[in-house]
Amino acid sequence: MTPPRLARVRRRPDRARYDTAAVHAVLDAAPFCHVATVRDGRPVVLPMVHARLGDVVILHGSPAAGLLRDARNGSAVCLTATLLDGLVLARSARHHSVNYRSVTVHGRAAPVTDPEEFIAGMRALVEHLVPGRWEQVRRAVAADMRDTAVWRVAIEAASVKARSGPTVEPEADLSLPVWAGEVPARLVFGEPVPAPGMPAVIASRPAAVNPVLGAAPDGNFQCRARP
Repeated sequence: MTPPRLARVRRRPDRARYDTAAVHAVLDAAPFCHVATVRDGRPVVLPMVHARLGDVVILHGSPAAGLLRDARNGSAVCLTATLLDGLVLARSARHHSVNYRSVTVHGRAAPVTDPEEFIAGMRALVEHLVPGRWEQVRRAVAADMRDTAVWRVAIEAASVKARSGPTVEPEADLSLPVWAGEVPARLVFGEPVPAPGMPAVIASRPAAVNPVLGAAPDGNFQCRARP
């Protein structure tokens, strides 16, 4: 596949992929993204929670948010998301690295005004963070729609870049008496903290909450939606 000019990876192109499945996989696994636009001739980058519906990335925020005002004015956006899979520790400082998966998406944001599309977008955002949560919470009402903006970014061009595997070191370094190797990384959630004023029967973490976060063998909580 010939990649679009905007999305083409020039540094280490052997680590790049452009197929739809690879793009979707990283977007679905990353818990949040960074969205960039241009304001008054200067770049602006902000972290945002996202979700994916087909070939569209869903974003949300305050209707008054500067980044969303920029998008309303027709500014192109560039969205990136990265998953840290591990540290790669070499025998020399020069060859240290990380294992990762990253995606870059180019497109233009458009506001979601249709009520049914708004609800679909909100559901996607909630389910992206905590699968199964949508069925536990109050649905959005008219006031929520007035106070929250939902935006869609059609994926016009995208690329994935990833690194995996062991260190890459010159043969001369292999005899150095320094530990080298990979340190795997993953996203882990801690013990849930109930909100103030919650009834004790709910605050005690009913069984319905555990499957959502997923109790790990060490007692911590890790989101099973983050492969």
